[in-house]
Amino acid sequence: MKTSALIITAITMVITSCVKDPGLSLLVENPLDTARDDARIRVTRNELSEHLPSIPAGKLPLITDADGIAVPSQADDVDGDGTWDELFALTDLAPGEKKDLTLTFADPASYPSFTLRTNIRLGANEPGYPELETAGRLEGVSYHNHDLTEEAYQMEGPAWENDHVGFRNYLDQRNGMDIFGKITAEMVLDSVGIAGRQSYHDPDWWGMDILKVNTSLGAGSIGYMFKDSIYRVGDQGTGSYRLVFEGPQRSRMNLGYGDWKVEAHTLRVDHRIDIVAGTRCYESLVTYSGTGEKMDLVPGIVNMHSDQLFVEALNDEYTMLMTHDIQAEDTTMLAMALLVPSELLVGYGQTRDEGEGVTQTYYARLAAGPDQAVPYRFYALWEKEDPRWASRAEIITYLKNEAECMAHPASVHFVKD
Repeated sequence: MKTSALIITAITMVITSCVKDPGLSLLVENPLDTARDDARIRVTRNELSEHLPSIPAGKLPLITDADGIAVPSQADDVDGDGTWDELFALTDLAPGEKKDLTLTFADPASYPSFTLRTNIRLGANEPGYPELETAGRLEGVSYHNHDLTEEAYQMEGPAWENDHVGFRNYLDQRNGMDIFGKITAEMVLDSVGIAGRQSYHDPDWWGMDILKVNTSLGAGSIGYMFKDSIYRVGDQGTGSYRLVFEGPQRSRMNLGYGDWKVEAHTLRVDHRIDIVAGTRCYESLVTYSGTGEKMDLVPGIVNMHSDQLFVEALNDEYTMLMTHDIQAEDTTMLAMALLVPSELLVGYGQTRDEGEGVTQTYYARLAAGPDQAVPYRFYALWEKEDPRWASRAEIITYLKNEAECMAHPASVHFVKD
């Protein structure tokens, strides 16, 4: 976890240092007849430019409520040019609530701290475990010699978490995704995988690694389907990691794959991963380029300890593909689910259990094309994090609510004074 000069870090307090800067009144509305926690507010710099004569240089946007109390927010540099591009905030909304908020600007130094609810970590496995904002993948390292990845990186690659769940990626040619089950809301992964401390494969006060991945696609890892065959992304070619931004409410990283060959085609694949506070998932946006051929994206779920895939349309826009079984490594109930846009869902299936390539995997097949960004979410719901997740009915109710919030986001209106 690093501190960024662009991240808004404000505790719940009255802000008085920015009254001289131009401000805007906002009306945030919940279109649903159900309450929503951590409703998302996203305002781009370009949108603000349309409503303000100018944006104060060297200052950051901040949202406060009707009582002048700071709403958990951050300003993110999305494109890496050193200037913030998006204001992102979270607020709770009652059913149908319309909430009056104010957007203003303040000096970065005037912001105290919000509670950290997201975190990304890639540490070099050397004295002090220094954090890396960029890194190259270990080439020539796969299932037979992955101990080399353990020697190079803390937790074998980048890890990301929020206040409910954590994940990690193997930064080598396995390119698997794994799950950290959490029983604390604290950000813990900076200190996990440190030599001399308890192994994350064993239960600890914060949780543990709860998934066995082997040669599957694990917890939402990706392949592409071409001519009815699944090709694991990154099993050859080059790979890289880049931290895009990190903040108390939302963090983002990118996994890139170059010179990846599928038959006669040489491709580039970019896998953007976001984690947002309050969810039990990470959010992916995947793009490929380098060929005019159409290939479908294939995110997967390991089925090593589950023999049934539940597929259900949650609403008119989103479909879930879910397993729910005693499949956590500590022999407790774990649900894993892909939430995908129904209009992109071409089909779903199951790989063979043994042999070369991707095995022991349920997968979704999502329509894709060159330079077309394809979204999906991967959910992990562990009964030790919340006892509700022992019940399939409770999980489906939760995922239906998630799908409704995705289909009907909180609206943000600029109000003229």
